[in-house]
Amino acid sequence: SVHSFGASTLGWVFLTFLGVATLASFGLFFYRLAVLRSTHALESTLSRETAFLVNNLLLLGIAFATLWGVVFPLISELTTGRTITVGEPFFNQVNGPMMLALIVLMGVGPLLPWRTATWATVRRALVVPVAITAAITAAVAVLFEIRIIAVLVGTAASTLVAVSVLREWVRGTIARHRATGAAYPLAFAALIASNRPRYGGYVVHLAIVMLAFGIIGSTFYSTTRDVFMRVGDSTTVGVYTVEFAAVETTTFADRTEREAVLRISRDGKPLGTMRAWNGVYPSFQMVSTRAAIRSTPVDDLYVIFSEVQPDGQTAAFRLLVNPMVWWMWVAGPFVILGTVIALWPARQRAAAYVELPDRAGAGLAGGAS
Repeated sequence: SVHSFGASTLGWVFLTFLGVATLASFGLFFYRLAVLRSTHALESTLSRETAFLVNNLLLLGIAFATLWGVVFPLISELTTGRTITVGEPFFNQVNGPMMLALIVLMGVGPLLPWRTATWATVRRALVVPVAITAAITAAVAVLFEIRIIAVLVGTAASTLVAVSVLREWVRGTIARHRATGAAYPLAFAALIASNRPRYGGYVVHLAIVMLAFGIIGSTFYSTTRDVFMRVGDSTTVGVYTVEFAAVETTTFADRTEREAVLRISRDGKPLGTMRAWNGVYPSFQMVSTRAAIRSTPVDDLYVIFSEVQPDGQTAAFRLLVNPMVWWMWVAGPFVILGTVIALWPARQRAAAYVELPDRAGAGLAGGAS
C-alpha cells in the first residue's frame, strides 16, 4: 500500500522515482513541443476542436487529482512526520464534478461542427438528443422513484452520451444502406470500417456510460448489514433473503477452514446456494475470508463470512447489495474493444505502376525517318 511507504525506508526511494518519472515526462514533452504544437489555431470556442481540448484538460485534471490523493499520505509523512490521509469524500468532491462535465462533453462534443459554429447550429444539433434524453430521464425517475438530484443529473448526462452515439450510428447506417443497398448489418459494419478512430471512440464513450451507471447505482443505492446468525436462521438485505443453512469445517495442519452454506431467495423464489469461506491460521494469528458473490446486471450480492463463535454454529456475516456493479465490469471489455477498433490499421490499396511510352522520343524518331 502507498500508505505504508512513509513508515518505511522505501519512502524516499518511491518519492524519488515519482519525481524523476515526472521530470523526465515533462522534459520529453517540452523537448518535443515544436513537433507536438498544432499547425492550426482554434477558430471558435464553439467547435468540436474546443470540445476535444476541454475534454483533454478534464482528463488531466482527474488524473492529477487522483495521483495527488493517492500519494498525499506519503508526502505528508515524509515532509511533516505526520500521516494525513484523504478518503472517499476528497475524490468524490474533486473528481465528481470533473467527471460529470466530462460525460456531458462526451454527449455534446460529437454533435458540434468542426472549426466554428453558431448558437443556432448548436441548438439544431442538440434539440433531438436533448429531448430524447429528457424523456428517458423522466421515465426512469418515475419508474424507479428517483428523488436524488445528483442521481438524476448523472443519469441525464450518461443518457445524453448514449443517445448521441446511438443516433450517430443509426443515421450513418441508414445513409449507407440507402447509398449502397447493403443489408443493415453489413451497412453498419461498413460504417465502422469507414472511420475506425471515430467509431472506436464512440464504443469507448458507451463504456464510460456503463461505468457511470455502475458508479451511480453502487454509490447511492448500496445496502450493507452486519448480522449474527445460527444455523437455520435467515435475514434480509435489500430484496434478498439469506438463510444460513449449514457450516462445513475442514481441519488442516496449518489452518482450519470453514465454509458457510447459504440459501438465497427473492420474493419467496429460490435463487440458489452461495458458499462463503473463512480460514483461520493459528500460527500466524491471521484470519482470511473469501466472499460469496452473486452478480447480475441489476445488482450484486456479497456475503462475507467474517467470524465463527466457539459453538461452531453461530457466525458473523457482512451482507452487501451493490446495484449496477455488473456494468462496471462490462465496461472494461468495451474500452478494449473500442481501442482495438480505433487503432486497427486501415486496409491500404496496392498501387499499380504502368510504364508509359516516351511519346516525345517516338515523335523525334518518326520525324528523322
